[in-house]
Amino acid sequence: MPLPSPAERRKGALLMLCASLLFSSGGLLVREVRSASPWDIVFWRSAFMFGFLTLVLLVWHGRGLAGRLRLLGRSGLVSAVFMGSTFVLFVMAVSHTTVANTAALMSTSPLVLALAGRAFLGEHPPAGIWLAVAAALAGIGLMFSEGLGPGAMLGNLCALGVPLAFAVNYVVLRRAGQHVDPVVMMLIAALFAMLAALPFAAPLSVPTADFPALAALGVLQTGAACLLLALAMRRLTAVELSLISLVEPVLTPLWVWLVLAERPGQAALAGGVMVVAAVLASQLLVLIRERGSPSR
Repeated sequence: MPLPSPAERRKGALLMLCASLLFSSGGLLVREVRSASPWDIVFWRSAFMFGFLTLVLLVWHGRGLAGRLRLLGRSGLVSAVFMGSTFVLFVMAVSHTTVANTAALMSTSPLVLALAGRAFLGEHPPAGIWLAVAAALAGIGLMFSEGLGPGAMLGNLCALGVPLAFAVNYVVLRRAGQHVDPVVMMLIAALFAMLAALPFAAPLSVPTADFPALAALGVLQTGAACLLLALAMRRLTAVELSLISLVEPVLTPLWVWLVLAERPGQAALAGGVMVVAAVLASQLLVLIRERGSPSR
């Protein structure tokens, strides 16, 4: 498959960078919600995202939106369920462990995708990817060593669940082909997360002071970021997307550190650095292999 033109790839890189910057605000915005419970945050974040994406899709497609919803099919719905579960898991992770731990554990997504691609799609990552996986696992072990309490352990497990759920989403979408609109899938994912949170939430009891942060989480941190991601995906390779997306786990704890002085422990910090470095090295290795391939 030929790559887009250099101009389109530069545009894609800028779109992905903007998406990563928006995604990186998630930890800080969740911390800025003072009174709402984690389930309330999931509900209102997803509700604002659903409303925002509905408006955008109606502007883009008008009455054709109903047809695009029908095209999702079973694969699109399964994909949306797993994507929606990442929205739930992220909030639960940030609510029970440090933002730095959450960001670093979520940054393992490219490695998890590589393993899922090999197991379910017949893809063959380079041999060096296994060294990166080993280094990332060592870093994860360090991070979990400071999270042996029930609360922190739950947060770490939820953070690790995000790349696992995203990998299932990726495999299902790859097998579904091109008929699934990723933005429409995100819309249904937001609806799923909202409905999943509703039995545990008390959304009408949330004080008005929390709504600016909740609206920013739904409209900017997820809604707008997902739109930019969908546009970038058409212009960049998976490896380029993964490399640029590493801006998110680097900046996410930085915002919380600078604004709220939340700092992880020494072992967790060292483990997080190991994880992000391992993922960065693995993606650079794949990128070098892609650029050196004669088919390109």
